[in-house]
Amino acid sequence: MRLSSVPENLLEWIALAFNIAPTPILDTLVALLLAKTIMAATEMNLFDVLEAGPRTAEEIARECGAQAVPTEKLLRALYASKYLRFKGERYALAPVARRWLLTNRPTSLHSAVLHRKLDLRAMDFLTYLRSGRGLPFHENLESEDWFLYQQGQASHAALILDEVVARAPMPRGATDLLDLGGSHGLYSFSFCNRYPGLRARVLDLGTPSGKFSSPWIAQIPLDRVEFERGNILTADLPEQAFDAVLIANVFHHFDEAINRDLVCRASRALRPGGIVIAVDAVRPVAIEESEQVESLLDLYFGAASGAGLWTIEQLRAWQQSAGLEVLSPIAMRLLPCCKMQVGRKSDRTSNSAALKERNASQKERLSRGPEEGQPGQSDGLALGR
Repeated sequence: MRLSSVPENLLEWIALAFNIAPTPILDTLVALLLAKTIMAATEMNLFDVLEAGPRTAEEIARECGAQAVPTEKLLRALYASKYLRFKGERYALAPVARRWLLTNRPTSLHSAVLHRKLDLRAMDFLTYLRSGRGLPFHENLESEDWFLYQQGQASHAALILDEVVARAPMPRGATDLLDLGGSHGLYSFSFCNRYPGLRARVLDLGTPSGKFSSPWIAQIPLDRVEFERGNILTADLPEQAFDAVLIANVFHHFDEAINRDLVCRASRALRPGGIVIAVDAVRPVAIEESEQVESLLDLYFGAASGAGLWTIEQLRAWQQSAGLEVLSPIAMRLLPCCKMQVGRKSDRTSNSAALKERNASQKERLSRGPEEGQPGQSDGLALGR
């Protein structure tokens, strides 16, 4: 899928076919104006106002707390852009707005649209091109930015959430999931919702504050998901403490050496038979196979973090070098540029010293007798404590 000029009559079709139409104007000015128009309407909850039914421009302006004349201009722009319908002096939601921009819908992209405010800060491409250095995107987020960031990231994740959880080969009887860079924790919530015996720990620079207003959290159990503030690159990950380690939408922020090391540390944190679940947008190896969306994202993440998208072959190589059995990659149906790559740790216990230590510990507990009490839950989840 790509954003492009679409002719609406024969003359426009001819102009595009013979390169007469000034498409750079459409690609820059019109695309930018459209983005800012949708962002403004979303931030003032205009689409939510129309959920109950059609309204006049005056009614919409009043309910949104806006001025009548500017609101009329905004409504006309949204109608012309197919986000609203107009009949009998009243505006109503078009199907695209009803499906994607209402805050209470499971498919809502309301928060994702508002997240673009943060993205605009990182789109200093000229500085990136001249300096070769990206911005420290996450380090530059203020405390009030984190809620918007986490809401927006959750909105993005919700697009592929069900597919990731359903298609990830979680080991039978899994009890512990580590979510590295999990931010909002939505993946962890959903994995715990699918697997009743699973608990999860989310490790990230920022942890959720307050309650999410987004619709994806409502039916998900919160008691088995814990959040810890920390740097995934330096946190002490206990060995053989988890049945699964999730690394979702993280690799594009780091260089290859850091990513390779992160996967190796994740592998060591797995119990035998455990899996590393990598989810990220990827780019093709050959330039000729490049698509618009992933190529633009590659440039954006270069400016935002100094890295960019990696190929699925590189993700697989990192898992192989960590000693994992690499499974076949899975393309997400709704976002084909995003793929899930799973690596599985051998279920053979190769660490004989650890096995002997566990056996010795068990014998010691048995020798103490039942009056000593049963051992408590393992504290292997206590990262960086």
